[in-house]
Amino acid sequence: MKTFSLFKVNQICTILLCSILMLNSSCKKDDKVKEPTVEPPTSIQTKTNDRYGEYLTDAQGKTLYIFSPDVKGNASTCTGGCLTTWPLFYSADLSIAKGLDKADFSNFTRSDGQQQTAYKGWPLYFYSRDLVAGDVNGENVGGVWYYAKSYSLMIARQGSNRYLSDVQGRTLYLFTRDAANVSNCSGGCAAVWPVFFKENLVLPSSLTPTDFGTITRTDQNKQLTYKGAPLYYYQPDVNRADTLGQGVNGVWFKVRP
Repeated sequence: MKTFSLFKVNQICTILLCSILMLNSSCKKDDKVKEPTVEPPTSIQTKTNDRYGEYLTDAQGKTLYIFSPDVKGNASTCTGGCLTTWPLFYSADLSIAKGLDKADFSNFTRSDGQQQTAYKGWPLYFYSRDLVAGDVNGENVGGVWYYAKSYSLMIARQGSNRYLSDVQGRTLYLFTRDAANVSNCSGGCAAVWPVFFKENLVLPSSLTPTDFGTITRTDQNKQLTYKGAPLYYYQPDVNRADTLGQGVNGVWFKVRP
């Protein structure tokens, strides 16, 4: 009897021990700690300046700039000594921070054979006098260098001529037959000269926000004005930096800030 009882006890203990080991093994598998998700590093991110708002930086937080004469898009007019002061920015593997649209960025080959990254067609640069991340010494230098950011419109430059364009580089015009804050271009005229309108304006720092206003036209569409002059596109301007509307009929002209 004793032998039988001890045998039974040993058998029961063995079964219990195996069950405990199996349960422990199962728990370890189920309780395995998941590795934390690591966000991939970004080559372009954003920072915010108390005075000028949000702007673009590289992965290390160094400020990126755009150049007014680069209005033609994906083509840099900063060459030679200019690049010493304004080194180009290039990222072969564009990784964009959340809140930015990757479709707004592109890489292109410059006339000197180097690669450069552009934002909405505007080539991107550093400023040599920005020594550490957060420096913004290049803002509005010469009235042609600006933070890279999502502007509503831009100051474009071709040669010595400065004028307003939208952020895609399309030229903006005024009509000398308009009255202050009143558009006299309607019907067929408006088909050739489409109105320009943007809400929540984001402007280069050399422009004064109070110079811009909004009017409601007789067709009930809204239109942006600059110093009281309603703003228009010219339908035949199909490419960036086209200025075919300049001087048309002696009454249509580029808007000069």
